[in-house]
Amino acid sequence: MVYLVWHSISRAIVTTLAGSLLLQVGYFVGLLFLVWRSGCAERRAQRTEHCHRVRYQSQNYREGDE
Repeated sequence: MVYLVWHSISRAIVTTLAGSLLLQVGYFVGLLFLVWRSGCAERRAQRTEHCHRVRYQSQNYREGDE
């Protein structure tokens, strides 16, 4: 498209390289975001598991007191 509009092969090459670079940067940022979100989900799951374990232990402790 760039070549048809500007009739310049050098501008078409530069535009193609810039677009490719932009796509690669976007892909890399997307992967970093997915890894970060996965880590957050893992920490959230660990906290939830810990809370359930503490709640279960405290219920058993209360039942043992009675």
